Amino acid sequence: MAGGSTLKGGRGKVKAVEPISAVDPQYVPDVPSASEIERKAQEWRKLNSKRYDTKRRMGFAEQEKSDMPPEHLRKIIKDHGDMSARKYRHDKRVYLGALKYVPHAVLKLLENMPMPWEQVREVPVL
Repeated sequence: MAGGSTLKGGRGKVKAVEPISAVDPQYVPDVPSASEIERKAQEWRKLNSKRYDTKRRMGFAEQEKSDMPPEHLRKIIKDHGDMSARKYRHDKRVYLGALKYVPHAVLKLLENMPMPWEQVREVPVL
């Protein structure tokens, strides 16, 4: 493609963009020095340490949430296992919408199943 060539697009003509090396064969990209790379890395670490640090509200850090007891999870599954009850008539739509997440749930289930050579596998619940 020459300097002023155009390509036909769906909505008209589109100018072709040529790489800088084709325009100026003498072009050499600037290579940052080691000190500049170190400075940028330090700046990046500083920004992300603030960004991903423990969130503080009103001057103190919140405690991490504890895991749900297995009995509570079993009760939820038992209560919502049978959706034919009249009580859950309006919830059916929500559950049908949640079906798109089933493949991911199955993947996570397979990840957390113990391998044949493992006796027990401890897995965080929530």
